[in-house]
Amino acid sequence: PLLTLIDTSAVGLASGAKDSALEIAALGPGGSVCDGATYFYTFLNIATTNFLASETEPEKRDQVVARGATLALRNGVLALIWLRLIAGPFLAVFIGGQASGALEVQKRAATYVRVRALGAPFLLLGNALTAALLGAKDSAAPLIALAASASTNIIGDFIAVGLLGRGVRGAAEATALSQVVQAVVLARLAAKKLGTAGEASPVRYVRRLLKTQRRLEGRSFAAFAGPVLVLVFSKLLSFGVMTFTAARFGSVPLAAHQLTLTIFLLASLVLDAVAGQTAQAFLPPLKGRTGVQKLGRRLLKLSTGAALVSSITAGALALRGARLFSGDPAVASELAAVAAPLAASVLLHGAIAHGEGVCLATADLKFVGASYAVSGVVFPALVGLAGPGALRGVWDAFVVFQIARAAVLQLRARHVLRKY
Repeated sequence: PLLTLIDTSAVGLASGAKDSALEIAALGPGGSVCDGATYFYTFLNIATTNFLASETEPEKRDQVVARGATLALRNGVLALIWLRLIAGPFLAVFIGGQASGALEVQKRAATYVRVRALGAPFLLLGNALTAALLGAKDSAAPLIALAASASTNIIGDFIAVGLLGRGVRGAAEATALSQVVQAVVLARLAAKKLGTAGEASPVRYVRRLLKTQRRLEGRSFAAFAGPVLVLVFSKLLSFGVMTFTAARFGSVPLAAHQLTLTIFLLASLVLDAVAGQTAQAFLPPLKGRTGVQKLGRRLLKLSTGAALVSSITAGALALRGARLFSGDPAVASELAAVAAPLAASVLLHGAIAHGEGVCLATADLKFVGASYAVSGVVFPALVGLAGPGALRGVWDAFVVFQIARAAVLQLRARHVLRKY
């Protein structure tokens, strides 16, 4: 989401007022397809973090990292291939051809997806290594890699979009390059933290991981695949329905929706790290010991505080920060109209991230799968209640959805912590 936000700001500000809405609108479905395709493999990251956090033997910890990295690279190559193949046909259906400027949006979005797909193997490898480092209770290394990636993307966008005028293609090229940089930095840091002596080289470290073919004793990444894939599919379906609906309103509402969704996803990424990933790293070793409920309460307080700050920031960006992303006053007006539901959605996500993190950390996978299967059916119906042309209605429906998710996940988190 951070790289997508940087791309959105770059193309929105570099384009003239006439093209700004079209460029940002193209990044809506284009970014959703790219982020969704890679987010689909989240179960690899969750499994890597949980297994590594609960494993104490060095050899088995190394096997966990090797399995996660190998699966990530293989699936990254597959994602690269099918993203480039389906970009055009899928976006034609997703965006439709009735709204103003729809055909031009389709063309630019497809270009963005095909170019950005080149970074998919590096992105998935980086995600797996990030999960391994978090499982080893190292939160500094992923932040260093993220800073390197964001810096590369900003510089790349400045050159490709600002100086060379390559638009969404240039933004995609900068993002793909930044994902390569992030993977290299993470591999180097992981080699120092998790590798053996003499493995400072990121290439040598990754090569050894790929050669490790031992089976994980009594553990399987597949155990996480089913329930977590339901979770991922439900979220992708929810955001996809929102974007699909916004696309029917025209390029300006779609551009405003893209900005709103990107801000929300960036805020949720922060909250997922603060509460969800922290729970997955620290709860498994405490199984059957005292202090589990105390840690759960501390994480909830931390998540609530972070959600409050994130909510205020997100609302302010939507209300007053449109100039950071676009010079089109029509987009700014649409964005300001959804500031309140955006802020409310982010605030509620603090409780959601905490509850979801606790359920995943305690391997309450059946509940996770069942609850998100239900939400994947209910939410599209809520969005369908939004009036024609009403982007605000789409985001109001999302607030109702967030309230229900927060209540259900918090009740379940309290239950599993008492039994863990």
